[in-house]
Amino acid sequence: MLKKTVCIHQPDFAPYLGFFQRLLMADLFVILDDVQFIRRGWQHRDYIKGKNGPRWLTLSLQKGDFHQRINQVILSNDKGWRNSHLNLLKDSYKRSKCFKTIYPKIEAIYLHPYDSLLEFNIAFLELGFKYFDIEILVSYSSKYDVKNCGSLRILELVKRTQCETYLTGVGSRDYLDERLFEENNISIQWQRFKHPKYPQVSGNFVPMLSFLDVLFNCGKNSAKVIRTTRDG
Repeated sequence: MLKKTVCIHQPDFAPYLGFFQRLLMADLFVILDDVQFIRRGWQHRDYIKGKNGPRWLTLSLQKGDFHQRINQVILSNDKGWRNSHLNLLKDSYKRSKCFKTIYPKIEAIYLHPYDSLLEFNIAFLELGFKYFDIEILVSYSSKYDVKNCGSLRILELVKRTQCETYLTGVGSRDYLDERLFEENNISIQWQRFKHPKYPQVSGNFVPMLSFLDVLFNCGKNSAKVIRTTRDG
């Protein structure tokens, strides 16, 4: 069966709701694992809601060169950062409605002896898939061995996966060559994400946090939250 719509994205760490909402609109998710790791990007960090506002959760990594691909990045073998993250999560969400259910699942990921950043992030994505009730085919860009860069790389991946539509966020308008896709009869679907509101553990509502915030506050109702604003 022809896979119609593909989403192609880096395997971000515990990403925000918009990341997962996009996957509800796609037939195939290609994890962009063989592109350069960006140290100021989202592959190794995201925000949670601390007692006094947003706090970073930043993964500790072994030092590598500036041209490492995402699937080459190794986590630091120092267990201190894992314990630090767990303590911060516990301190931030221990009064949340679903803490007793969600925390052990997150703790299990942190305590598993993952070496690679990719494996660690995939474990969190799979946790999101479960709670957001997302069923989608998953593939990896490294499987296709595409040598092009930028828009040409994305176009080639769409063609290799035999999809008709490329689903992406509006932030891609700054660099995506739309004309190139049009010339190759590939449609571009732009996600227009409107962030839903949901009960948070304390204070005013803070959007654009890691999906872990939704899980701690909403638990089994997280799938309903993400579906309240599908697209547009």
